[in-house]
Amino acid sequence: MKSFAAPVLALAAVAHLADAHGRLVSPPHRGYIGKLPQYKGLVPINYSDNGLSAGGIGQTSGGKNGICGDPYTGVREHETGGVYGRFPQHREKVVGACYAPGSTIGVQVQLTANH
Repeated sequence: MKSFAAPVLALAAVAHLADAHGRLVSPPHRGYIGKLPQYKGLVPINYSDNGLSAGGIGQTSGGKNGICGDPYTGVREHETGGVYGRFPQHREKVVGACYAPGSTIGVQVQLTANH
């Protein structure tokens, strides 16, 4: 167990330096939903859904980020009412999953680039 703990601690110490691309797959975030078979043709596909960064570190407003990775001061395409936040045909909200308040959920994150 000791041989496993040291590398994990070392990795945790430098984790803040990571510059990766990824997406929340489960529950699916709004930018990813259009890629799922059950939503094909119903929700627009965001081909850069793995690179949302709220506009980048230099673009955040005092550490604030827009919901769903959108820039805080920019267009909120992934929020309710945005391009990926509503079904275009009938303007209903796009919701990836629903959970009871206080429930414990499992999540799945997909890393697509580790540069």
